[in-house]
Formats: sequence, structure tokens, C-alpha cells
Amino acid sequence: MKFRKVKLYLSFRCRLLIFALCISIIPIVTTTAIYYINTRNIMERQILEHLKSIAESKRSHIISYIEAKKVRTVDFSSDGFIKNRLERITSNGFKKNEVISLNRHLALNKLPLHRYLIAIAVVDKFGKVVASTNEKLIDKDMSKEDVFIQSMGKVFGETTVGQPHHSPYLVANCIFISAPIISLNRTKTLGVIINAYSFAEINEITTDRVGMGETGEVYLVNRDKIMLTESRFIDDAPFKQIVDIKPVQETTVTDKHLCSIYADYRGVPVISAALDIREYGWTLLAEIDKAEAFAPLKRLGIIALIFGAVGASTVTSLGIIFAISTSKPINILTNATLKLAGGNLEYRARIPRNDEFGKLANSFNTMAEKLARVINDHLRAEEKLTRYAAELKRSNEELQHFAYIASHDLQEPLRMISSYLQLIERRYKNKLDADANEFIDFAVDGANRLQTMINALMEYSRIDTHGNPFALVDCNIVLKRALTNLKIAIAESSAVITSDSLPTVMSDGSQLMQVFQNFIGNAVKFRSNKPLHIHISARQDVNEWLFSVRDNGMGIEPQYNERIFTIFKRLHGRECPGIGLGLSICKKIVTRHGGRIWVESERQNGSIFYFTIPTRGEKQA
Repeated sequence: MKFRKVKLYLSFRCRLLIFALCISIIPIVTTTAIYYINTRNIMERQILEHLKSIAESKRSHIISYIEAKKVRTVDFSSDGFIKNRLERITSNGFKKNEVISLNRHLALNKLPLHRYLIAIAVVDKFGKVVASTNEKLIDKDMSKEDVFIQSMGKVFGETTVGQPHHSPYLVANCIFISAPIISLNRTKTLGVIINAYSFAEINEITTDRVGMGETGEVYLVNRDKIMLTESRFIDDAPFKQIVDIKPVQETTVTDKHLCSIYADYRGVPVISAALDIREYGWTLLAEIDKAEAFAPLKRLGIIALIFGAVGASTVTSLGIIFAISTSKPINILTNATLKLAGGNLEYRARIPRNDEFGKLANSFNTMAEKLARVINDHLRAEEKLTRYAAELKRSNEELQHFAYIASHDLQEPLRMISSYLQLIERRYKNKLDADANEFIDFAVDGANRLQTMINALMEYSRIDTHGNPFALVDCNIVLKRALTNLKIAIAESSAVITSDSLPTVMSDGSQLMQVFQNFIGNAVKFRSNKPLHIHISARQDVNEWLFSVRDNGMGIEPQYNERIFTIFKRLHGRECPGIGLGLSICKKIVTRHGGRIWVESERQNGSIFYFTIPTRGEKQA
């Protein structure tokens, strides 16, 4: 049974299409990542809004609770029986029967009105407890307590809310609410009534954690950064646990919600909404552990990671396949070109394919055959040229090794290729097809560009070896020479060039002129639509002169400030002249002088090129 050989080669167009499809995977991966991030942000906002609503609800509930207790306290202070008995006790001196009667009235008629009301105390105007439902409070001096002092200065209907605390007399966490007791004729303040409420009811408000998951909690903190209500995670936390966190500090200066992510009193990252209950000096915090809040994102994150990894692997694999299938015939053609350029006129590119690369190889082989016929007629001349080049190499090797390599091993074959290709084009213009003519044009253009780069490299390499000795040079004269060389370009651009008085420095005048000329020429070449203004200045630092060339041209993106000084690195396409060597030459010249060079620039905001020349006792011109 015979099997047909499967052709695995696709056309170049098809491979480009496959590559484009691979590239399309990247936006999918990017979109997935963006979706993940957006989902996380949306979830965070939803959680914060949920916590804000919980915090607002709890605050309203607590304030309503306190307000109700304040109304109850005012109601007690207006009780005629209490007023009458207190007035008798304070005006006629201590009477045991009056005190017993008042205590019984408080215990039977007032205390049962609220299950969290744990004690009532009637205090005379001197701060002494004259009657109470709790015997331990009777005769206690409360003259220095805030709830007494503030209430004595208030009128009927006003109250004072004390800070929550643990009372050793009542053996409970409680909060005192007081109101002044005004005489029946409303002429004087007889004393103060103090209601002691258990803080357990407020704890019930904050510990109602419906809708807050497994780690959510709400708690109160006072101005001393002490937790007032129960913690979900720490036993016996009220009035003992320190809560020194950022929201507690910030809520004292704003009435707005403060929502943030931070480490709570346990050191665990949480998402929180904080509110200040300013009238009572408390901060209310609604928190939930960050890990629990973002738990639903974990699965989505894993899926996104897997999808991204698969997409990246697919793109990489197909990219490698594309690179191999494309680079192999290119390498074959490159090697064939080198063999042909090296004189092996019998060498042919063997690419058994029917796609564009196969056609290109056939065209190359056809061209090579025609070149072989032409070149064979000039072998003697080539041999003489080769011998002459070898002799030239031996004579110049010790004097200038690099210049020899550039001028002979690289440039001469390029000139030969370009010359013979042009000769073929002239002689066989009507004999070659359009593809062959186009190939010749490509080859000639590449050879010419490489020739230009080699010449520039030679110039670059000779900066150190062919420079003039350093001498005192007037930089004003050097600048004038550079401007003279650029006179036509400056006139065409209508550039305005100004300069400060420049110093006399020890340097190579020709190379220094080249630096000025490159900087000014680049400013003219890459100018913006604004009228061009270039300013040259210099100032003396401790051990060097700092020169600057400032322009208002199109500027450079900051990320390219280092790259532009690298050899052959260009920021513009071939539509702009040059090969990207000018600033590299400037850098090497400045380095030869022992200085530094850099640029400060922003896109569309112009550039300032700086360079330094070390001082050697020169005087300013």
C-alpha cells in the first residue's frame, strides 16, 4: 500500500495569517485579565457599600437607643415625687424615712421600666448620692464625675451621656445618663438624677452580625482607642482591647464614611467602613476579613491564570513554529548569498518548496547562473584585485587593524556585489524578468546602506586614534564654525539661535565643533511646528564646565533618554535621514574628553542636551 507524501509547507501568506490568528489570542488573554481586575474592583465597591449601609444602620440604631434613654432620664427628672423628696432631704437635712421612701419609689416605680436599667441614683447639688436603687452607691461622692458636673449646668430637658465604663460598684459594663432635677417652682437645681444602663443592649446591636459572613463584625471604639463592645475574635475585649488603627484616627476629623483596606487590631487585613458618632465620642467600625470578602475571586483568578497560560503557550508554540518555518529558508538564502559573494559561483540555494520562498530561491539560482557567466569573464581581474587587497592588508594590518577589516573584508565585497548587480541591471535590463530586477534593487540598496554604516563605524572608531591633541580652544569660535556649517539648514528652518558667553577649554576643537554641530543639526531636523529656538549656554561647576543645548522642538519620550546615545539606535523610521550614529559620536567625543553626556526631555516639550568638559585651569572667554 502506497502513501502519498503530505506537503507540510504553506504559503508565506498562510503563515502570516496563522501568526495573525495567534496574535489575536493576546487580546483575549488581556481582556480576561481586565475582566478579572474590573470584577475585583466592582466586588470591592459592593462590599464597601454593604459595610457602609451596615455601619449607618448600626449607628442609627445606637443613636436611637441612646436618645430613648435620654428621654427616659428626663422623664425621671420631672417626676414630682422625686423632686419633692429630694427637696425635703436637701432643705431639712437627712431624714431616713424620706430616703427610704425615695429608694422604694425608685426601685418599684422606675427601675422595672427597662430591663437594662441596672441602677438609679439621685445626687444632691453637692454631688452626694442621697438615694439609689443600689446600696453601694448611697453616700458616694460624685462631685467630680462629668455626668454630675455637666448636668448641674444644664436646664430642664437637657441630658449628659457619660463614657461607657466598667463600674466596680455595679459590677457591670455600663453607661451613665444624667439630667438635672429642677425644683417644683423651677427656681433652682436641686441635684441630678443618674440612670445607669447596662452596655449589654448596645452589645446586642453590634453583635447582630446577620449578613456579615463568618468574619464580619461591628464594634465601637472611644477616643482613647479602647474597644467598647464585644469582639468576635477576642474574649473579654470591652474596655481592655487597644484599637490603634488608621480609621480611628481619621474619623475624628470628618463626618463622612471612611472606607479602606488595612490590618485590624488582630493584624489581619480587613475591608472596613468607619463612622464617627461625634456627639458621644465614639467611632463605629464595620469590618470583614479581606480573605473572606474576595474568596469568590479565587476561582475566577485560577481560571484566568490557566486561560492566560494556555493562551501564552499556544502563541509561543505557534510563534516558534512560524519562526522556524520562516527563518530556515531565509538562512539558506543568506548562506547562498554569502557563498556566492565569497566566490563559490557554483553554489545554489536548495529550497524544495512551492511557496514564495521556493520561487525566491529559483530566482536567486537563475541570477547566480547569470552572474557566474559574467563573473567568469573577469576572473583574472578579480584575482589581481584579490592579490592587491591581500598586499594592502599586510601593509596596513599593524597600523590600523579595525580600519583594515572595515575597508577590505566588509566594504570591498559589498562594492563588488553592488557594482556587478548594477552592471547586470544595465546589461540585462530587457533580458531579466521583473522579479530579478527587483531582487537586484533590493541587494544594491542593502549593500549601499551597509556601506554607509561601515563608513560611519570607521569614523566612530577613529575618534580616539585620529583625534587632535588637546589645546586651549575658545568655545565661542567653535560654535560659530558649527553654525557656519549648518548655515543653509538653519536658514531653511528659520531657527533662532542664541548663546551665552562660552568659556575657553582644553579640548580637541574639531571634535568639540562636531558635538555642537550634531546637537544643533538634530534640533533643526526634529523641530516641531512652533518657531524653532535654540540656546547654547555653559556654567562652571567645581571641576568641570557644564554645557547645555536647549531647543523647543518635538522632544523625546523619557524612556528613550538613554537609548538615543547607543550606536545605530534610531527613534524615527527611514523617512528621516541618518543612521543613528550622531549622538553616539557625541558621547564618544565627550567620553574622550573625560566628561559626561545626557539629555532631559519630554514629548512636545523640547530637549536639553548636557555635556561636561573637565576644567584644567582654563579661564572663561
